[in-house]
Amino acid sequence: MIVRSFANGFEVQDWTEEVNVIPNQWGTIGQLGIFREEPIAEHVVVFEETIKDGALLVDRVRGDRGVQGKDASRKLHTFAVPHFPHDDYISPQDLQGKRAYGSQSVETLEAVRARKLERIRQNHAWTLEYARAQAIVAGTVYAPNGTVSQNWNTEFGVTRLSVDFLLGTTTTEVVAKIEQCLAQVADNAFGEVVTGTVVLCSPEFFGKLIAHASVKVAYQYYQQSGYNPLRERLGGTNALHREFEFAGTRFIEMRDTLGGTIGAGTGTRLIPSGKAYMVPLGTQNAFKTYFSPANRIGLVNTLGEQLYVFEQAAPNGTKIELESEANFVNALLRPAMVVELTSSN
Repeated sequence: MIVRSFANGFEVQDWTEEVNVIPNQWGTIGQLGIFREEPIAEHVVVFEETIKDGALLVDRVRGDRGVQGKDASRKLHTFAVPHFPHDDYISPQDLQGKRAYGSQSVETLEAVRARKLERIRQNHAWTLEYARAQAIVAGTVYAPNGTVSQNWNTEFGVTRLSVDFLLGTTTTEVVAKIEQCLAQVADNAFGEVVTGTVVLCSPEFFGKLIAHASVKVAYQYYQQSGYNPLRERLGGTNALHREFEFAGTRFIEMRDTLGGTIGAGTGTRLIPSGKAYMVPLGTQNAFKTYFSPANRIGLVNTLGEQLYVFEQAAPNGTKIELESEANFVNALLRPAMVVELTSSN
């Protein structure tokens, strides 16, 4: 995170987690490492897609020439990086006559600053997590005000595969459905490294899956194998989630909601009700998050950071302004490797 230097108002410096004790708030998708992060120095991403092909050779009579080879075809892709500013300020009213949170002492500037920075960190982390979920769920760039419009399926000319698992039918071969999804991921890897697959499930889909006749026994054995997902939940990503490894893939119940008021049920769900999405793990170039630099003269043509925060005092001394921004785009460079799972009954 980059902030304005307190020693020199015309300089910026790294604001490290060790100094602020404000840790990054990784969500489930961020923890899984689906998106590989890459800093860029511009506000537009440009990359070249090289499409290589080949052919099996056939025998010919000696003296006849073979089929002529051809070079790989290329296509240029260009897309803009959305800009996400978020500002706050510290006013005298935040300090004057105020008791510090959880203490009998008077509120301090340092405590107010830390609290506001923590909320700034939280809101940016939530936005990044939700933007990644939207890329997976809808195949689009998160830019709700329409400053950027990008559909990755359209960009690469693919149609997302949607598999109806028919979990309300007892005779459905669930393993065969999973194999269909895995085949889609493998057939569109095109040399990408894939270390595994994960299915991000809505609670409704996950509940139907583990209750299906062809899955129930396997789920019971999974519980008895030393790890009880009903009791222990998820240890690796989020302790409030259940997970289940079945037929060569890992199913994770996504109960995540972001935004809104805690306890009020007003947050936004990451995975739509009744749906799930299979994505590969371990890829190097299939899913990327590009970070571009802040909109500041001193940061022109520098490599982007995940988050920037700048502090400055208002000229009239009435407040201390906290200006933050993130500039990122989550790109599905292999959108056909994302598979939608549904159940129509």
